[in-house]
Amino acid sequence: MLVTGAERLTHDPKGRGVGMEIEDAEDAGLARQARKRDPEETQRRILDAAERAFALRGFGGARLRYIAQQAGVHHSLVHHYYGDKQGLLAEVIERGLARVPSTGLETLAHAADLESVTRVSVGMLYDFCAHNQDLLRIIEGALRDRSSVAHDVTADALGSLAGPLTRTLKGHIERGQHIGQVRKDISPESLMLRGIGAVPYRFFTAEDLLRATGITTGAELDESLEREQTVQYVLRAMRV
Repeated sequence: MLVTGAERLTHDPKGRGVGMEIEDAEDAGLARQARKRDPEETQRRILDAAERAFALRGFGGARLRYIAQQAGVHHSLVHHYYGDKQGLLAEVIERGLARVPSTGLETLAHAADLESVTRVSVGMLYDFCAHNQDLLRIIEGALRDRSSVAHDVTADALGSLAGPLTRTLKGHIERGQHIGQVRKDISPESLMLRGIGAVPYRFFTAEDLLRATGITTGAELDESLEREQTVQYVLRAMRV
């Protein structure tokens, strides 16, 4: 039977239905658009959309087709560049962690005392959390479920960057305990857990928790002042 263009939306000889035909047409349009872009721009759009989706819906709730639509590309390009959702998540996290300034890492590598190491470590973590809250939500959600693939991907990415930093900080805490500058009643690991852990908690949970219980922070805080206060808080918690 001859099918006219006007009838195409209501008749599909393959019996797939109108929705699938429209979806195919949309995907084809996205593919044509993607070919006009350069690969770097396409990947940036995919990663931006994926970061938003993972933050909003979690690893399990985010769908690759939805991410592709939000990025304005054909979903096949997501598979082409990243393989699967696990590969896409790994790239999102690695890209996010690369926002940690290299100057801070270099300064930390040459820091000679506990205060310098703590100041640089806490300062970098504060800046990262303050300006990457979507990524922070992704990391927190992935690490919460230790049986998930997302947990392993996230832990591996964090370990490669944060592992050397935390070992450096732990070494300075141990030396400080040995010479009597750092309290000995709490282990180095617990000091790091309490001090460093307070920073992401402040951005992810603490403010909303206080607001929910009727306590407000008042006027918007000065970021540089709060950053310095956070550094001092961690230093005081460690010192004798």
